[in-house]
Amino acid sequence: MAAIYSGIHLKLKSSKTSWEDKLKLAQFAWISHQCFLPNKEQVLLDWVSHTLVSCYNKKLELSDEIIEKLWTYMDNILHSKKLQSLLKDGKTITLRFSIAQVINGRLSVSYTQKTLTDVGTVLNCCRSILSISPLTIVYTAKPELLVDLLSKLSWLACRQLSSEDAVSSQLFEVLQLTLGQYLLIQRQQANANRVFGQVTKFLLQPCLLLRHLLTARVWTQGEDGHGRQHLNREIRNGIEALVKAGIFQPELLPSYREDLLPENKSRNVKKGALKTCLLPSSTIQMVLGDTSFCQPALHEKAVASSVPLLFKLFLESYNKAEDHLVCFHMLTKLFDCLKVARLQGDLWTNQLSPSEWSPELLAVEQLLNSVLSSSIYNVAVDRIRHKEVQFHFYRQVAQTLVNHPQATVPAWFRCFRALISLNHLIVEPDLDDLVASAWIDAEVSEPRTKKAQEALVSALFQTYAKLRQFQKLFEEVLSVICRPATEDLRLPVLPAGIKAKLCECLLELPPNQVLDVLYLILEKCQTSIIPDVRGDSDMALKLKSVSSLLHSVLFNMRSLDDSTPLPVVRRTQHLLETMQRGTIQTLLDLVKDCQAEDTELELWLEEVGDSVLLLACTWVATDTLFGSNCSKYVSPLGKAALTVADSTVSLSDFSAVLPGFDAQYWEKITKLLSCSRSGSRYCTEWLMLQKMKRMLMYSSCPTEALRQTMQHAAAFILHSGKSCMTAVEPEPWDGNAGAINSSTYPTAHWHLVVSNLPVLIPYLSVNDTLYVADVLLKTLLVNQMQAASSDADDSFISVEKVSKDFLHSPLLPEMRMLHTSFISHIVQHCANVLYPTVQDIASQPLRQLSAEGIPWCEAGFSSSVTRETPKGEPSVCWTVMEEVAQSILSLVKVRSLVTLEKEHIKMLLDLLEIVSVLNLDSLFPTDHARLFLSLLSLTVNTRANVASSEACSLKFLAACFHLLARLQTGRNVSSSFKVLHASDALEAVLTSVFVVCQTFVSALTAAPWEEFLHGIQVFLEHYLQIVLERRLSVKLNMEKFTSFLATCQPHGGSSELTEHWNPAADQLLLVALTAQCHVLTLHVQKQSGNWKAAETLLILLKQAMLQTGATIQILLRNSTKGQPLPLAFIPCVTTLLKADSSCTQPVCLVTGEDEQKRPQESSRHQQLSHRDLYQRFYTQILSELDLAGGSVQFLSSALHFLAVFCSMPKLLPVQETSVAVFHSVKKLLSGPGVTPQVIQSIEMQLAELIAQLVKNCTNDNFSAILRLVLEGLDICNAWKQNTKQVLSAVTLVKLLLGCPLNGEKEKAFWLSSPQLITALVMQAKEASEDHAMVPTLLVLILETAAVLLRQGEGILSNPHHVTLIFNILLTVPLDHLKPEDYYSIFLGIHEVLFSILQCHPKVMLKAAPSFLCSFHKLVVSVMHAGRQKGDGGMTDELEVILKCAQLVERMYSYIAAKTEDFTVFSAFIVGQYVTELQKVTLHPAVKKHLTEGIYQILDLCIERDIKFLNASLPMGVREVLKELYSDYTHYHKTLKQGDEKYKA
Repeated sequence: MAAIYSGIHLKLKSSKTSWEDKLKLAQFAWISHQCFLPNKEQVLLDWVSHTLVSCYNKKLELSDEIIEKLWTYMDNILHSKKLQSLLKDGKTITLRFSIAQVINGRLSVSYTQKTLTDVGTVLNCCRSILSISPLTIVYTAKPELLVDLLSKLSWLACRQLSSEDAVSSQLFEVLQLTLGQYLLIQRQQANANRVFGQVTKFLLQPCLLLRHLLTARVWTQGEDGHGRQHLNREIRNGIEALVKAGIFQPELLPSYREDLLPENKSRNVKKGALKTCLLPSSTIQMVLGDTSFCQPALHEKAVASSVPLLFKLFLESYNKAEDHLVCFHMLTKLFDCLKVARLQGDLWTNQLSPSEWSPELLAVEQLLNSVLSSSIYNVAVDRIRHKEVQFHFYRQVAQTLVNHPQATVPAWFRCFRALISLNHLIVEPDLDDLVASAWIDAEVSEPRTKKAQEALVSALFQTYAKLRQFQKLFEEVLSVICRPATEDLRLPVLPAGIKAKLCECLLELPPNQVLDVLYLILEKCQTSIIPDVRGDSDMALKLKSVSSLLHSVLFNMRSLDDSTPLPVVRRTQHLLETMQRGTIQTLLDLVKDCQAEDTELELWLEEVGDSVLLLACTWVATDTLFGSNCSKYVSPLGKAALTVADSTVSLSDFSAVLPGFDAQYWEKITKLLSCSRSGSRYCTEWLMLQKMKRMLMYSSCPTEALRQTMQHAAAFILHSGKSCMTAVEPEPWDGNAGAINSSTYPTAHWHLVVSNLPVLIPYLSVNDTLYVADVLLKTLLVNQMQAASSDADDSFISVEKVSKDFLHSPLLPEMRMLHTSFISHIVQHCANVLYPTVQDIASQPLRQLSAEGIPWCEAGFSSSVTRETPKGEPSVCWTVMEEVAQSILSLVKVRSLVTLEKEHIKMLLDLLEIVSVLNLDSLFPTDHARLFLSLLSLTVNTRANVASSEACSLKFLAACFHLLARLQTGRNVSSSFKVLHASDALEAVLTSVFVVCQTFVSALTAAPWEEFLHGIQVFLEHYLQIVLERRLSVKLNMEKFTSFLATCQPHGGSSELTEHWNPAADQLLLVALTAQCHVLTLHVQKQSGNWKAAETLLILLKQAMLQTGATIQILLRNSTKGQPLPLAFIPCVTTLLKADSSCTQPVCLVTGEDEQKRPQESSRHQQLSHRDLYQRFYTQILSELDLAGGSVQFLSSALHFLAVFCSMPKLLPVQETSVAVFHSVKKLLSGPGVTPQVIQSIEMQLAELIAQLVKNCTNDNFSAILRLVLEGLDICNAWKQNTKQVLSAVTLVKLLLGCPLNGEKEKAFWLSSPQLITALVMQAKEASEDHAMVPTLLVLILETAAVLLRQGEGILSNPHHVTLIFNILLTVPLDHLKPEDYYSIFLGIHEVLFSILQCHPKVMLKAAPSFLCSFHKLVVSVMHAGRQKGDGGMTDELEVILKCAQLVERMYSYIAAKTEDFTVFSAFIVGQYVTELQKVTLHPAVKKHLTEGIYQILDLCIERDIKFLNASLPMGVREVLKELYSDYTHYHKTLKQGDEKYKA
C-alpha cells in the first residue's frame, strides 16, 4: 500500500512524468477504489488547484490543451457524485482562495478577447463551486472576489447580448447563481458606505447595461424557452434588488440629504466638511455620465433605460413626507443625465433622430409618472416653503418639450399628459404652442401615437372643464387656427378621435360654459376672419376650420328641454340670432355678390361656400331640435316657420327655415357651387332634407302641391350624389360634416339617404326606388367580396357598413316598394349571372321574374294571395309567375341546364347570403312566390361545370335548399302553391338533382355532401309538412310524389334516370323516402283522434313504407357483400321502423260503433312488415359498433336505431336479450377510437338507448348489466393500465343513473351502490397519480359521484358510504392544469360538495370537518391561481379563475344557509381564509367574489368568535383579519341590518 501511495504522490510531483500521464494517473486515482491515499480527495483537488494557479502565475509553462484538460479534470471532480456523497457524509473538503482569483482572471481574459469558446469549462467549475456550500467559501469569505466575479460575468453577458450570436444559457445560469450569492452577502455587510463603494465602482455600470440589453433584446424562437422567462425576469429582478440594496440603503439617507439639499451644501462648505462627506447622488451621476464603458449610442439608450429605474428605487427606499424635497432633487440629478436635459433652444433639433428621441422621451415619461404616483409634488408646499423650485423645473421640462415637438413619438404626448396631471399651470404659458404642435398642426397616423394624442387632448378638455376655464382653452385653439398656414399644412381641426372626446366633454359641461365657447367662436369669426375673407384663400381656410369647430360644438352640446333654466334658453336664442345675422347672412351676401367662372371656382370662394352652407345646416338643425324639445324656446323664425308648409312656397325658397335665405340666394349658391367640391353638395342635400322635415312637421293636412314639392325635394337629394356613387371609390367617413371631401362624399351622401329613407321613400318615384335598391344591393355585394378588409376603425362610417346595418334593421320590410324593388334586383342579378348574353327570354325564368315592364312594386302592396285585380281581371304578376313555373318545369323535362363556372357559383352564393338575412314574415305574397321560383330555378335549371370544385357546387345547392326550406316557414308560404303544384315542384327538384349528382362520385364521404343531403332532406320535410298541414290536395300530391319515387328506383325498368344511376343517387333516393315516411308518421300520430282523417294518411304511409322497404332491399342486394353497412341506410331504416310501428299500433279514439271495430283493425296490423330487415340491421350494427372507431355520425345513427329497435322487445332475435346490446355498448365505449370527446357527442343517443334497455329488460338481465358495470370498475383494470375499460364503466354508471328505475330494478341498483362508491373512490385514487387521466376519467368520476349523491337522496341510509366520497375530493390534484381542465375539476368538486350539503344533511352531523377540509382545498387553489399578476387585462385564464371564485362564493352562501351545522365551525372557516389571504395578493375581481362569500360566514360569527381569532392568530394574519372585519362591518353588516328592517 505504501508503494502505491508513494508512487502516485511522487509521480504527480515528479517533473519527469509527462503531463498527459499525470492527468491519466490523477483521473485513475479519483475513480479507482484500489488506490488508497490518505485524504485522497483533498490531495487530488489541491494538486489540480495548485497546478492551475501555478500556470496563471507563470510558474509553470503548459500548453493550452493541457490547461483545458486540467480545468476539465477539476470540473469532473466538482460534478462527481462521489464528492457530493463525501460532503453529505460530513467530510471536510476545501478549495484554495487562489483558485477563485484564477477563475476571475480567466473570465477577464475572455472578455478582453471577445470570445466565450474557451471558458465553458471554467464556467462549469464556477457554477459547481457556487452551488456547493462548503466550497462557496472561497468567494463568500472574500466579498471582493465575489464582486469581481459578478462584474466579470456581467461584462461578458453584455458583450454576448450586444453581438448577433445566440445567447449562451450556461453563462446566464452562472450569472444568476452569482447574483444570488452576492445578494446574500450584501445583506450581511454592516458597512453601508463600503457596499455603496463596491456597487458604484464595480457593479453599477455593467448591471445597468445588462438590464437594458435584456429588456431591449428581441429573442429568437430558439432562445425563447430559457430566454424570456429565465433571463429577463430572474436576472432583471436580481439586478434591481442589488442596486436598491447597494446604493439606496436606509443608512445612506443622511448622506443623500447632505448631498442633495442646497441648504446642507452651503452649510458644509462653511464648515469645510464637504470633502469628507460621501456624495452618493453625485457619484451615481458621475457613473452614469461615464461614456467609456460602451459605445456612445448604446450608452445613451442604457442611461435612458436606467434613470427611471434608479428614481423608482430611490422613491421606494426614501419616499416619506419629510423627504419629498430630497426625492425631487434626486430627480433633477438623474434628469440631468439624460441627453434631452442638455437641449437648449433649437440647438440640437436636427441632431436627435426619432430613434434617439423615443428612449429619451420614454425615460422622461416614466420619471414624471413616478413623481405623479409618489405624490412628491405638492403645489401649495412647493410655493410656500420652497419658492416653487419644483414648479420651475417642470416648467423647464415643458418648455424643452414644446420647443422640440415630436408628434411621431407617443411618449411625447404622454409626457405632457403627466405634466398636466401634476399642475395645469406648468403647460399653460405654452398652451398655444402645445395646442398647435400636439393637436391642430400634428399629423398623426400611427394608431399608438393617435391614441396618445387623443388621451392628451382629452386630458386638456377634462382639466379645463373642471377648472371652469373651457373658454380659455378654446381661446388658444382659435388663436392657433388663425395663424397663417398653407393649404397643404392645414389639417382637419377635429379628427374622429378628438371629436369623440370633445363630444363626451360637452355633454358634461354646464350649458353656460358651452355658450361661452360658442360666443367666443362667433366673435372670432365675425371680427377676425369674415372682414378679410374676400379674395384671401388662407383666411377662407381659417373660416372653414372655425365653421367646422362651431358646427361640432353646437351640434353635440346638450339639447335644450323643458328643464333648462330660462336664462340659458334666452341666451341660446340670442346666440342663434347673432349667428344668423352676423355670420350666416353676411357670408350669404358675400357669396351672392361674387361672379364665378363656368369652369372652376376660386379657392377662397369655394371654401366660403362650404362654410356658409355648413353653418346654415347647423343653424336649421339646431333651431328645429330646440324648438321641438323645449317649449320655452322661441325660434328666431317666428311665424315664418309656419309658412314652410304653404303650397305656394317655392322649392328653392328657404326663408321659412333660415331667415334671408330666399330663392335668389339658393339659385345663386347652387349655380356657384355646381362645379364645387362635395362638401357643399352634401350640405345642400342636408338643407333640403331639413326643409322636408319642417314641411312634414307644420303641415296640417297633405295637399297635392305639398306632395309634389316633397317629391321634387326627395328627387333633388337623391340625384345630387347619383353621379358620385360610381365615379370614385368611396372612403370611410368619420361622421364630421365639416371634413367631407371628394373621396368621403359618396359615403356621407349614402349615409344621409339611408338614414332618412323613412322620410324620403314615400316621395320617391318608382325609378328612384329601383335606383336605391340597386345601390343597396351593389354595396352589399361589395361588402361580401371585401369582408377581409373589415379591420377599419369602428368609429368610421363606410358605404358597406351603412347598407349592411340597413339590411339587418326592421325598417326595410316597412318600406314595401323598396323591399319589393330590392328583391327584384336580387332576382335580376341572379339572372345576369346565369344569362350574361341576351337570349330567348322564354328560356330565362329569372329574367321573366325581374322584367321591368311588370308592376312588381304595385303588386307588393297587396297583402293577400289573390290572383285577380279588383276588376276581376287576372293579375299580371301572378300570370307571369304561372308562366315562369311552367317554363321551369319544361326546362327540367328537356334537361336544359345552365352550366355554372366556379366564379358564377361564388357570385350566386353572395346573393344567397343576402337573401338569407331577409325576414320571411315580411315578404309579400308575390315576393314570396318570386323568391321561391327563383330559388327553384337556381336549383333545377343549373349544373356546375365538371371542372369546377365539387365542394363549391355542393355548397351552392345546399344553400339553395336551405333557403327553400326557410321559405316554407314564412307567413305567406301558401303563395308558392298558387303558381305550382307541390308534386310538380318535388318531381322537378328530384329529377334535376338525380341528373346532377352523377358528377358527385368522389365527394360522397366529404362534409359538403353531408351538408347537401341534410339540406335537401330538411326542404322535403318542410315542404311535405306544409302540404299536409294546409291540406293542399294531400291525396293527389302525395300519390303523385309516391308514384314518381317508384319510377326512380334503381333497375326499375322504364325509368330514364337509371342510365345515370350511381351511389349518390342511391343516397338521394333514400333521403327522399325517409323524408316522406317521417312526415307522414308525424301526421298519423297527430290525427290519432280523427280516424277518418288518419285512415287516408295511413294508406299513404303504408304505400311509402312498402316502397321504402323495397328500395332498401334492392340497394342492399346491389351493395358489395362483406362491406360495412352504408351510413345513409341507417337513418332511413330507423324512420321506416318508426313508421312501421305507427301502422301496426293505430290509435283510434272514436266512439259508438267504431269502438267495436278497433280490436279487428288492431289485429290486422300486429305484424311488422319488414321484421327481417330490422333484425338484419340490428345484427349488423351490433357487429360493426366496435369497428366504428370515432365516427360520430355513424355512432349517432346506429345508437338511435338500436334505441328504437330495443323499444320493441319482441323484435329481438330468439335467445338474445338486452344484456347483449349492453355488452356491445360497453365494448364500444372501451374501443380504441372512442375518445371522451366522442362519448360527449353521442351522450344523448347513449342515454336514450340505455333507458330503453333498462325499461324493457327483466330483473335478471338488469342484475347481469350491473355485474358488467362492476367488472369494468375492478381496480385490476387500473393496475393493468386498461383505462378504457374504467372510462367505459364510469360512463355507463352515469347513464344508468339517468334512467327511471322502479321496483326490483331500483332495489338492485341501490343495493350495489356501496360497491359502486368504493370502486369510484379507488379508481379516483389511481387516476390522480396519472396526470393524463385527470381531465378525462377524474372529471367523469366527479360528475358521476355528484349524480349518484343527488339520486341517492333518502336512499343511501348509511352515512359511511357518503363520507367515502370525501376520499375522492381529497386526492384530486388542482395544480399544473390547463384552464379548461382546471375549471372542469373545480366544478366537479363543487358539485359533489353541494350534493352532500343539500341531499344528505344527516351526514353533515359527523362529516362537517371532512367537508370543510375538501372545500378549503378549493379556496386555497383559487386564491393561489387568482393572484395579482400585473395589469394584463382579462385573459382566458382569469375568466376561468373568476368562474371558480363565483363557485366558492356560492358555496359560502350554501354553508351560511346551513346555520345549525356550521355555527361551531364559522370561526375556523374565517381563520383558514385569512391565513391563506395573508400569503397572496389577490386580483381585485377574484377578491370581490371571495370577500362577498366570506362575509356570509362572518354573519354566523358572534363577538366571542372574533375575540378568539384575534387572540389565536399570528400577528400578520391578525392584521388581515382586522382589515377584513372592518370592511365587513362598514359595508356588509350595515347593509344587511338595513335590509332586515324591511323583513317580516
